[in-house]
Amino acid sequence: MTTEFGLLTFPVPGLAGAMARSVEEAGWDSLWLADTQNLAAEVFVSLGMAATTTSTLGLATGVTNPVTRHPAVTASAIASVQAASGGRAVLGLGRGDSSLG
Repeated sequence: MTTEFGLLTFPVPGLAGAMARSVEEAGWDSLWLADTQNLAAEVFVSLGMAATTTSTLGLATGVTNPVTRHPAVTASAIASVQAASGGRAVLGLGRGDSSLG
């Protein structure tokens, strides 16, 4: 069994690719981006951008709320990240942040 280390942060508009590349170069195993519709950039777009600039870094939602995002939309979005990343996507589900204010 191995221990892995991931970094959780908010997606920043336009900086996800550069941030992910820096995280990967620093030796982290994964990057978890918070899913909040009120406070940060769109998580799945940001993860897609991160996928294009990295090759080994795990890419995850930290976390997506299944109440505020329709399951079919969430499934399609994470499948797109999975395809763009070559299988490195992780869907974190949980209460997370509320988009309801």
